[in-house]
Amino acid sequence: MKAKANAKINLTLDIVGRREDGYHLIDSVFQSVSVFDDISVEKNDSIIVTCSDSKLCDRSNIAYKAAQKFFEYNSITGGAYIKIEKHIPQAAGIGGGSADAAAVIVLLDKIYKTNLSQQQLCDIGLLVGADVPFCIAGGTARVGGIGERLEKLPDMPECALLLIKHGQKLSTADMYRKIDAYPQVRFYTPDMTKAIENSNLSEICKNVFNAFEAVCDNDALVADINKTGPMAVSLSGSGPTVFAIYNDIDAANKAKKTLCDMGYAPIVARPAKSGIIFE
Repeated sequence: MKAKANAKINLTLDIVGRREDGYHLIDSVFQSVSVFDDISVEKNDSIIVTCSDSKLCDRSNIAYKAAQKFFEYNSITGGAYIKIEKHIPQAAGIGGGSADAAAVIVLLDKIYKTNLSQQQLCDIGLLVGADVPFCIAGGTARVGGIGERLEKLPDMPECALLLIKHGQKLSTADMYRKIDAYPQVRFYTPDMTKAIENSNLSEICKNVFNAFEAVCDNDALVADINKTGPMAVSLSGSGPTVFAIYNDIDAANKAKKTLCDMGYAPIVARPAKSGIIFE
């Protein structure tokens, strides 16, 4: 059985507190985007993961952990042959690994006919990674806690997106430690949520925000993207991917050409209405 696993961006990422165990609490709007990995899962005697990136063909792949947690949760003695064709840039802050894990969990539910609810699937996902529950639910959602609280929102209005991974990913844990020195004064997610509920793209773009911008050195990239006239520019996750929003696909393609000429490798995408697309 096959599926496409969509990446995600953060339209907002507010950091609203920290738990006693040190984990930071977020209030964020996540958006699935039409950049995907191809996932294939079949029944097998054991868990085997193969990947188009040879460095990810072992137990270190998050998809392996996703299969393990699925079988443990359901008390099933089973296995899976998992094949991953990577297209989502890796270590980019747009949820490539989480998307793969989400697709594996959902495909195994179908293959093994466990008939789990979406909440149960998300419960398994949270055992694998904080972004996996959203990647299972997909679309547009307000995400709280450490990623376990999901509030489904209306679909994002039609528009076009440009994603650029530029530079190396820094440790997310280190980024969270740095951000403690920059407490937020204003929180953007409540207004973003209203803008999405009103299907108001202009207001959405006014409220795009990521707290990690305060500790991320991407000024040169953002300045270059701004030369192409986007409606909004922001960081996704803890970076290094920066995304821009354009009114339509023609504007995004024009911006892509300009940025390619500058030496960047932009990807044009659209908002997606789901995290997993079955083939």
